[in-house]
Amino acid sequence: MTIKIDNLSFTYPNTETALFQNFSLYLQGPGVCALLGPSGCGKTTLLRLIAGFLKPQSGTVTVEGPVSYVFQESRLFPWLSILDNVSLPLFKKASKKDSRERALYMLELVGLADKAQAKPAELSGGQQQRVSLARAFVFPASVMLMDEPFQALDLPLRIQLMDLFLKLLSEAPRLVLAVTHDPREAIYLADRSIILQGKPLRPVWDEQVSLSREGRLYSSPAHAELEARMFAVLAHSATDQTAIPGHGRFPWRR
Repeated sequence: MTIKIDNLSFTYPNTETALFQNFSLYLQGPGVCALLGPSGCGKTTLLRLIAGFLKPQSGTVTVEGPVSYVFQESRLFPWLSILDNVSLPLFKKASKKDSRERALYMLELVGLADKAQAKPAELSGGQQQRVSLARAFVFPASVMLMDEPFQALDLPLRIQLMDLFLKLLSEAPRLVLAVTHDPREAIYLADRSIILQGKPLRPVWDEQVSLSREGRLYSSPAHAELEARMFAVLAHSATDQTAIPGHGRFPWRR
């Protein structure tokens, strides 16, 4: 369960500034690493490079094991039933019967077994995201990439789905790299948080999140203290190339 990036360089066509230049990162699971940074800075691009959707100009990206991906939108096939949407990733690895049995078990875990024969349009947005999580977890991946799947939800539903995600992760441990713009979400979910800034992008924060489950609650003073420190880093100019005080050296270099 590892992601290893060595000296990655990537520039989009028709742009002069490199998004990543000699960028290195090492992640090891199981566990959750949250990736934060200014909106539009390139966090999703990094996920796409890891997933193989994009190719770097130089450097290497090595992922140990299969990868699953949770997008910002549920991306369910509207013409398929919920059960078929969840079982789809398994069709090449198991019989149709086994695939549907595993998919139904996962739907039971997310509380939607009674919606197995429904179509996506019959579900609410929150229910569709639960299906998306079920589909990602039903696939026996070592690595999961998540691109802000909770961002469009109101706070109570967001917390409910984050709790569901943690429950599913306890059932099927894996390395998760989760993009978010919200430090509160990172504190709630992650074992490690990384903040990217600059042009080209570089980590300006890389810390383990060692709070207890109670300390991660939004109402916790410990959560508030860590959130304030992370917000201060995020507010730092994305174009400034100086290191954030206290974060001049990073454990991601291997």
